[in-house]
Amino acid sequence: MRGHKLLFLAFLFNASLSSGIVQAHAGDHRSLSELDRLITQNPLQASLLVARGALYSRTGLWEKAERDLTLAETLVGKEDVAFEFGQLYYRSGQYDRALGYIDAYIHAYPAYVPAFLLQARAASEAKQLDLAIESYRAYFRLSATPQPGEYIVAAKLFAASTSEGSKKALELLDFGMEKVGLNAQLQRLAVKLEVDLGNTGGALTRWYSLIDQLGHSAEWNTTLAKLMILDNKLEEARQVILKTKMLLASSKQSPAKISASKTIVDLELKMAHPNN
Repeated sequence: MRGHKLLFLAFLFNASLSSGIVQAHAGDHRSLSELDRLITQNPLQASLLVARGALYSRTGLWEKAERDLTLAETLVGKEDVAFEFGQLYYRSGQYDRALGYIDAYIHAYPAYVPAFLLQARAASEAKQLDLAIESYRAYFRLSATPQPGEYIVAAKLFAASTSEGSKKALELLDFGMEKVGLNAQLQRLAVKLEVDLGNTGGALTRWYSLIDQLGHSAEWNTTLAKLMILDNKLEEARQVILKTKMLLASSKQSPAKISASKTIVDLELKMAHPNN
């Protein structure tokens, strides 16, 4: 557990992984001032250097972060500083370099869930898709509370990877919904993937599952009509469109209403000229 103890202070100052956009946060300067004072008193305490390096990394001060982490690495082992080095190089766009450090950290601490997420993101940016997919799978398997957005990112990666990718992406999305519950974001993507695979019946079934969450909205109904048309259920689609028109007639003007009205016109034209 030496590495986790060493990183404790770093985690106090470290933000969650982001998509590579680094922003300063309120309180950074106060935290940096406190770390500076502590390091002046204890210049060779590795945990303080890691904590300050992590803060520099998070605020985009790459050279200062690298300096602190490099010094900390001479005081302990590479694996004890490897996670923060991985974050530093990921944030600064040095993805291959980041992967080397993340791999070293995972070998030392194979149960640390954020390391697999960081590895997946860095591998994706480095175009190492096999590693990214493997890392995402490990992350979802180990994480007790994965974020729905991560399933979406991973599923899109899966779908783009191989000819069987869309099926694997659907399996991942279903696995995700077993963990986090029925989620509109995940099911929306699953519906799209079902359509891409030509399974309009499966897409309809999935879309109906969201009726309690979204069924009151014009957007849900217009999407239902689209799927019905794709599944050659034209009469049912007409009934849904009629219902949606009535729903829109009783609602206030809004960008969503305008968009839905335009969609209805397009759908009616499509049904009137199915071969166009």
